[in-house]
Amino acid sequence: MEMNQKICFKSIDSYDLNYEGKPEITIYGNLIFPKIKKDKYNAVILSHGSGGLRKYHDSYVELLTNNGYVVFQIDHYLSRNIKYDKTFSKVSGITFMNDSFRALELIKTHPKINKVAYIGWSQGGVGPILSHFSQATNLINNSTNLFDASIAIYPYCGFTFNKIAKTNNPLLILTGRDDDLTPEQACINIYEKFSKNKKKIKHVSLEGAKHGYDNPFLFFGFTFDKLPSLHIINDECTLTISSIGEMRTLSHEKVSGPKESAALLDKCSTKGVSVKYSPSATEKTYVEIIKFLKKI
Repeated sequence: MEMNQKICFKSIDSYDLNYEGKPEITIYGNLIFPKIKKDKYNAVILSHGSGGLRKYHDSYVELLTNNGYVVFQIDHYLSRNIKYDKTFSKVSGITFMNDSFRALELIKTHPKINKVAYIGWSQGGVGPILSHFSQATNLINNSTNLFDASIAIYPYCGFTFNKIAKTNNPLLILTGRDDDLTPEQACINIYEKFSKNKKKIKHVSLEGAKHGYDNPFLFFGFTFDKLPSLHIINDECTLTISSIGEMRTLSHEKVSGPKESAALLDKCSTKGVSVKYSPSATEKTYVEIIKFLKKI
């Protein structure tokens, strides 16, 4: 791999962690090195949300490279012929995670790369959360590497595991207190359930912040009457990973693809959400990310 180039790698095109019969797919990403010259670098893999790669992600690339990190920015959609997933169900957060772990395997082969962290937004934030739990990472196909740290930004937190579940890397979850698309209560539930596991989870609740608070395009705010507000939390709406890698609700309903996922979203939400940019929440996020990464 050369510095600052678009590269491709093989991933598994699977909705869950049960890879039986699932095809391989070629995924593209941008590898960006900082201007700071070093013999060894720490790196960060970026996983976008359901809206795909957006201009506001560039500010994170700049933030990270200015602080000396290599960035590998994945495009989960290009090879899947998706531009924007308004349904939140064409692919899953685990689909994104599968790509991200394959990217991790690739980037760890670079002679200048040392530790690697993982950042994801919204639906792309599912992977960073699941990467914290061995019950998920033990099922990832051909994976011998783990991320050294993970960060989820206004993520979907509708997953859980047994309270005694073994945990992996340090995890930072950043949520907007006024987020009505992926309300923070589900993330708070994860934090409260697992925060005593060697204190590896940190949760930051950002006052007044809505979903997409770090996107300046949303400066004046928008309301979407048809988007789901995922605020219903019960056994029928909370997911876990089975022993063979399938997504199932705590009430044992299997979620194996877009149709089942769309039905679950419809059952576990009401319609109507608002999004808006928050300069203060964005700046706080930048500060928390760099502070967190410096500890790995």
